[in-house]
Amino acid sequence: MNSQNDEYIPDKQDLIEIDFDPAVGKEIKKRRPALVISNWGYSQVTGLVIIVPITHTNNHRLKDFFLPVVSAKVSGYVNPLQFFTYDFRKRHARKLDLLPTPAFVEVRQCILNIMD
Repeated sequence: MNSQNDEYIPDKQDLIEIDFDPAVGKEIKKRRPALVISNWGYSQVTGLVIIVPITHTNNHRLKDFFLPVVSAKVSGYVNPLQFFTYDFRKRHARKLDLLPTPAFVEVRQCILNIMD
């Protein structure tokens, strides 16, 4: 990006790539795709982004909770059981695609069910 005005600011439904390291314990590790669940205004004001990771695992014991990603550029499953708040600049977030609205609504509802 050429200037501060051109900087990418994550928005809900964005499929991004972000650095998860450093990580500890059962946290997701390394650079990988994720789904943004926070809105653009939150990211702009705070410099943070709330995300859920996208995994490719087939043998995870909780995989029945995972939701498939429908995208030409990103494959895998959204893991709504883990969500993170990260500095999107320091973790070098990069937009890959946009998750279709029906799939995003399903992810959001799953997260709300966890929080309720």
